[in-house]
Amino acid sequence: MVIMVGGTGTLDEATEILELKKHGHTGKPVVLLSSAGFYDGLKEQFRRMEDEDFLPRPPADLMFFAEEPADAPAYLEENQGVG
Repeated sequence: MVIMVGGTGTLDEATEILELKKHGHTGKPVVLLSSAGFYDGLKEQFRRMEDEDFLPRPPADLMFFAEEPADAPAYLEENQGVG
């Protein structure tokens, strides 16, 4: 699953997918396409949630932040069936 840049609806859907993954309801890889650093703030927020023990799994187990568009399909291909 690739989450592209977007508004509050995209963020709502992204967190729903991450919750499903966190609870083991999907093993599909999740990629946030952070074009031009769009999701840098969210990435930092996930780091803080991990540091303050609000996540039962490391963020890297739940998602991958792709800095470049080509990184997304490469990650998906490498992680197909993982999880």
